[in-house]
Amino acid sequence: MRIAVFGVGGVGGYFGGRLVAGGAGEVAFIARGAHLAALREKGLTVKSANGDFSVAPIVATDDPAEVGPVEAVLFCVKTYHVAEAAPLLAPLVGTSTAILPLQNGVETPEMLKALYGEGHVMGGLAYISAAIDAPGTISNPSTLARLIFGELDGRRSRRAEALLTCLQAAGIDAELSAAVRAAMWQKFLFICGLAGLTAASRRPIGAIRATVEARVLLREAMAEVTAVAALEEVALPADAVEQAMRTVEAFAPDVKASLLLDLEQGRPLELEALNGAVVRLAARHALPVPVNRALYAIIRAAAAPMPA
Repeated sequence: MRIAVFGVGGVGGYFGGRLVAGGAGEVAFIARGAHLAALREKGLTVKSANGDFSVAPIVATDDPAEVGPVEAVLFCVKTYHVAEAAPLLAPLVGTSTAILPLQNGVETPEMLKALYGEGHVMGGLAYISAAIDAPGTISNPSTLARLIFGELDGRRSRRAEALLTCLQAAGIDAELSAAVRAAMWQKFLFICGLAGLTAASRRPIGAIRATVEARVLLREAMAEVTAVAALEEVALPADAVEQAMRTVEAFAPDVKASLLLDLEQGRPLELEALNGAVVRLAARHALPVPVNRALYAIIRAAAAPMPA
């Protein structure tokens, strides 16, 4: 199976590297800058709790036209790069190409459908904590590395089955879901609550759990997301918030959401795709979401540069 990995950060680097290492497909990486130079020179190295590995040589370029149409695109850029990167996929998209977006958030599939048509776009999400450690090197300190994907209409299509076979043949923990939109929204409500509260308070998860008022706010933030999901015709389980809270309880107390880490280190934030998206989507239905609106405003202010 010919696969293009567009965006070779933590998600694309880890899963793309696994595909190459497993010999399960013909994989091309679309990257840029120093990372691309390192990939071309020495290949890709992955340091992982699941076992370190390196693959070289690999096909790596900054020009999708050099790759041409493929059977599947793993679209792995950060959410704040989606708008500029999505049109660049065009040379990779043939008559039957499947585009699998693996961002946080829930809006990317609609953006891709507007560009390439509904028939090309799938839904997906990744559970992984990987990141670029150095040019050409990906670090995944956790054993968690899971992909969930599927057709947005729930069909079990031939192309989805083929991609699942390819991923699993490479040793990737992959699941083909008949309810991928719900799976995406379940992760979304969890991230919006946890990332929003930790970033707004500048405190790790243990402090949120230990503060009664903060725990209440966390639940309310998640409940607002379930209300938006219902209006977007996404059927989440009745205990979606409870499921998310059980996950919160399982984390070590010093864990910080990536949104907080990015805020602390002055990096670009995925806020617009998280709490910002809750506010935007709720506005389409005239639904008040006061907790997410407050979290969004607080974090935006925290990230704003000081006026001269």
